[in-house]
Amino acid sequence: MALGQEIGTFEFNVTSWSQAEDGGSVAITLDGTATDFGTVLATLTGQIGPGAKSGKGSWRSQAFLEGGDVVQGIGEGTWIESGNHQWRIRMIVAVSDDRFVAVDGMLSLAGRSFNGKILDWS
Repeated sequence: MALGQEIGTFEFNVTSWSQAEDGGSVAITLDGTATDFGTVLATLTGQIGPGAKSGKGSWRSQAFLEGGDVVQGIGEGTWIESGNHQWRIRMIVAVSDDRFVAVDGMLSLAGRSFNGKILDWS
């Protein structure tokens, strides 16, 4: 598989943050829009042990397409600290309509947003 060109962008707001009691994982709920996916509701989970500067993450989403269809996305990837209170997140997402896309975005913890680009993965 080869990483392709940019096919869209996404803009999400963080609507909630839930951290495990031991501090080792976090679940972030997102709400926003993405090119060709319309409105998207998603949960981004990550491992963020004490002092961690990088880790693994996963993505679960439901997108409400403009034509009325609904698709789901399941993804896995990594995060790395990238600046003050920011994580760069990269992942591959399998979409329930048989597409695969790559995601490259910046999660602003203080700004409570996750924005970036969608890349073709074929």
